[in-house]
Amino acid sequence: MAHDYVEDELSRRSVFKSEQFLSIDYVPESLPHRQTELRTLAQNFTTLIRSPGRTSHKFIIEGPVGSGKTAVAKRFAEQLVQAAERREINLHNIHINCRVNKTDYLVFLRALREFKPEFPRRGHSPEELLQMLIEVLDEEDRYLLLILDELDYFIRQRGADILYDLTRLTDDRLNAKQRVSIIAIGRRIPFDEDTLDPSTLSTLQRNIIHFSKYSRDALYDILRDRVEMAFEKNAVMDETLHVISDIASERGDARYAIELLWRAGKQADSNQANLVIPDYARQAKADTHPELRKEIFSTLTPQHKLFLLATARQLKETRSAYVTIGEVEEMYRAACEEYGKEPRAHTQIWEWVQDLNAHGIIDTKRSGSGQRGQTTLIGLSDVPAEMLELFIARLLDSKEL
Repeated sequence: MAHDYVEDELSRRSVFKSEQFLSIDYVPESLPHRQTELRTLAQNFTTLIRSPGRTSHKFIIEGPVGSGKTAVAKRFAEQLVQAAERREINLHNIHINCRVNKTDYLVFLRALREFKPEFPRRGHSPEELLQMLIEVLDEEDRYLLLILDELDYFIRQRGADILYDLTRLTDDRLNAKQRVSIIAIGRRIPFDEDTLDPSTLSTLQRNIIHFSKYSRDALYDILRDRVEMAFEKNAVMDETLHVISDIASERGDARYAIELLWRAGKQADSNQANLVIPDYARQAKADTHPELRKEIFSTLTPQHKLFLLATARQLKETRSAYVTIGEVEEMYRAACEEYGKEPRAHTQIWEWVQDLNAHGIIDTKRSGSGQRGQTTLIGLSDVPAEMLELFIARLLDSKEL
């Protein structure tokens, strides 16, 4: 009889109690060291409850990766909706990732489908979708808190017209109820008169919360809370949490710290150990570059990944700081053949380069003197080429993403 590897694995003891609490999508009830930011949002948005329809609010949350921006916005929005429900106010919140919904059309469609789930995907302009959204809110006497996550990426790709449209919804309607409020999230959202009109710029610049990176002690507190939720009792040594806090404190990145904790737990299970020791955390660090995390690559297509694989291989092979887009294209065609994919044309590749640069995954610059003609140079500043090559190859081989 063939060996049943699945049952064999299920029968093993694990240091984990509930791995879901280490997911990047999980938002805990308590957010250590972000109480001040939650209170600031509450102080500004409670007028939506006290005087619904009288005014709307537009707020910006800025800060580095892993500083709790999305978690705070989601937790606050849930509390605000619950307060509205207790007062029989129809307030809804919608979180939209602007890396995934990359156009005005997709953002407005996602918002409209919250109220009309069967609404057709095609056949309307963005302006029509937005108008229909307002009509639904008016007809059903509803209010909306729209959370636009990673808006900095969206603006770099598409411009800031979406903000103008959302902040001017009732300009042509006398005494109309204010139905839509906004929380925009990004590392650094570009605000200048070239991007926004003066009125919108003035409104948004007054309402910005800057999140600082987490300190070593703050990261330790976050990890300790997650250990209580996700691991069996006494399964993680306190020294392990200190090691992870030290590693992640350079960037102050809670997501990175939590991923290291999860990987250290996986290492313990792999070794059939009942205790997560500091060495497992050190091994997790060696296996995980802070820029090579799933949430960064989850929105990329297989073709994007093949292009990244080619970039990493070309940089590793030439040992150069930068390589030309033409050199990467040659390597990309070889990678497509290796993985049985049809290579795309140069115009499509050029769009990928812009997209990956906007994601912060690759660096680009124009060639200078010493090279014939002008061409685009591609480099990596945040991750070693060999590590990126191995990471992307694993993803393509496993089809994990």
